[in-house]
Amino acid sequence: MGRDRARPTEVLLLAGTRPEGVKIAPLVRLLCHDPHLRTTVVDSGQQPGRVDEALAPFGLRADTTLALSRRTGSLAELATELTSAVELLLTGRRPDAVVVHGDTTTALVGGLVAFWNRIPVVHLEAGLRSHQPQEPFPEESNRAMLARIATLHLAPTSTARRNLLAEGIPAGRIVMTGNTVVDAVHALLREGLARVPAWIDPRRRLIVATTHRRESWGAGIAQVMQALARVAEARPDIELAVIAHPNPRLAEQARTELPDLPNIRLLAPLPYPDMLGLLRAAHVVVTDSGGLQEEAASLGVPLVVTRTATERPEIIQHQLGDLVGTDPDRIIDAVGRRLAQPAPVRAREVYGDGHAAQRCVRAITTLLSRQATQHVPTPNNRATARQVITARSASVLTDSPGQ
Repeated sequence: MGRDRARPTEVLLLAGTRPEGVKIAPLVRLLCHDPHLRTTVVDSGQQPGRVDEALAPFGLRADTTLALSRRTGSLAELATELTSAVELLLTGRRPDAVVVHGDTTTALVGGLVAFWNRIPVVHLEAGLRSHQPQEPFPEESNRAMLARIATLHLAPTSTARRNLLAEGIPAGRIVMTGNTVVDAVHALLREGLARVPAWIDPRRRLIVATTHRRESWGAGIAQVMQALARVAEARPDIELAVIAHPNPRLAEQARTELPDLPNIRLLAPLPYPDMLGLLRAAHVVVTDSGGLQEEAASLGVPLVVTRTATERPEIIQHQLGDLVGTDPDRIIDAVGRRLAQPAPVRAREVYGDGHAAQRCVRAITTLLSRQATQHVPTPNNRATARQVITARSASVLTDSPGQ
């Protein structure tokens, strides 16, 4: 299927979860101001409403939201729905490149469908590896499969770059950029949006906790909750803020298993700026989230990572956190040692300097320039990119995206 070269060059960014929305936002901001490009942001509908929620603090929103019909919530069902919806989208638009982020089902399916349609795939946050196919599940394997089909690999760290080289990816297709989440954190801090919550008692040390990894569902999450409860019971001098996950099953488990203590707060999922404000006030973060590992490290907050393997080994290498799994005794010991530190550690630039998006844009435009040399140019084929996505109306393919 040929591409009409009279149309402006189009970069399509596909995201389906809040972390994806956060991490593409700095890139979208820059791409939208390139007069040579048309930038299109598509919300896959994997987490309904969460992409626009993540983009909103950056003055952005999705152009198009795909319609998914989900009943069972299984990965196979999600992949099936995404395959059909993304195929329809890409065969209609024929963008010059598709950017996918990270390790989600949206990223894997979006990359596959673009590859099947011979559209170059740009993998943002490429090369992360825990080297354990089941941890995190299914994200570790999603990333590895994407590496086989991506045209351009935007690696956030030197470790990620080495991983890709070790897997046989040509060096010329890898660009080390830093992680765009650092750009996002810097932007919201600079713009005064990541405010510390007023309810925090400065006389107490704050622990922020999240848990949601699929491989920990059931017994693993129960063990984490048990450990957090024991810490709160033994330490009335701390404040424990547990952020419930949007998944109703996980939120209900947290409500059921956490005791009713005055120093425990179970909070609904927070908008991204509010979450950053909470992290700024924290003395320790207990989490199995990949993104929170990067954000806490960038803010200088010590981590207790409730996994047995991490695709972000810089946390351990730079002594920014402890990898403890879900064993309650190990969690309690690690939290106690981190609380004993006199103050949060100094923020480190292990994940970037806040200019990752600029490097990503340069790499993408270089890729597009190389593609353009393979075609005969058409006069006057450039169109001015829309300056910000908020100036556009979102095109929703149905009124009721799947849950």
